Amino acid sequence: MTMDDATNNPVVLEARDLRKTYRLGRVPVPVLKDASIEVREGEWVAILGASGSGKSTLLHLLGGLDRPDRGSGEIRHRGRRVSGLRGGALNTYRNRDVGFVFQFYHLLPELSVIENAMLPRLVPGGFVIAALPLLIAMLGAALGAGLGWSIGGGVLPDADVPTTGKIAVLAGTWAVVGAAAAVLVFQLAQAFVERRRIRHGDHATAVRRTLEEFGLGPRLEHRPSQLSGGERQRTAIARALAAGPGILLADEPTGNLDAHTGREILDLLRRRHHAGLTIVMVTHDPKVAAYADRVVRIEDGRVVEPGTTPEIDAPE
Repeated sequence: MTMDDATNNPVVLEARDLRKTYRLGRVPVPVLKDASIEVREGEWVAILGASGSGKSTLLHLLGGLDRPDRGSGEIRHRGRRVSGLRGGALNTYRNRDVGFVFQFYHLLPELSVIENAMLPRLVPGGFVIAALPLLIAMLGAALGAGLGWSIGGGVLPDADVPTTGKIAVLAGTWAVVGAAAAVLVFQLAQAFVERRRIRHGDHATAVRRTLEEFGLGPRLEHRPSQLSGGERQRTAIARALAAGPGILLADEPTGNLDAHTGREILDLLRRRHHAGLTIVMVTHDPKVAAYADRVVRIEDGRVVEPGTTPEIDAPE
């Protein structure tokens, strides 16, 4: 898609007047100064800037991984205010609406390629699911306490009078044992179910197809330590796309690769972009930025469109 093609598409991600300040000891270090950007559906935007210019910070704010300074502006995804999301709503945005690709892959070393790529699909999708271990523990504790209370009088020594206090202590002990046993059984069952989901579920089929498209079919059971840099990054991209996000946020996706492998990764992203994926990519390399439909720059903490000059704060 060209920039002219995208101008008629709706804005899917926008940021207005973002400020972000970090602290180095007691010294405030401003990184973004009223930075604004619009991304339209189906567009590939490259954010070009030198190291330390704030381009990765801007990407993290767009993806909900960090928050702008209080009262400094807002971020919206399809009209919804992202910078105001909290808890489960923010987690859903980060897991379903956007996908992340990082320079250093961030694959889990103990998981295989297919397991790493499936991770977004294995994250609980709601409060009840996330709270299941606690609910199971409470149920196990209740059953254990009931069992301990009911048999308390029978298991205490004959010389020991089964008073209410002693039976209560026994019931409490059984409650702890019951909770631990229930959680253990639940985790074993969950591990079995998740393993089957990874191998045989509908989402697994889709992720497997993506990995095969990326040339990783023979490497599905390999661990990250057994992969080349390009294979690790392709796995990371498959993971970012596993939940079907509409926007891919890529932070220096070729920065840790040689030139040939970097071109392979960019060609892969271009194929996905031609299929309709919206991409926001940060890079320091103009050659990498040239793959995008539109290139903006980070200068003095602001996003600068082509043909414009940033406003510079007057010295105090």
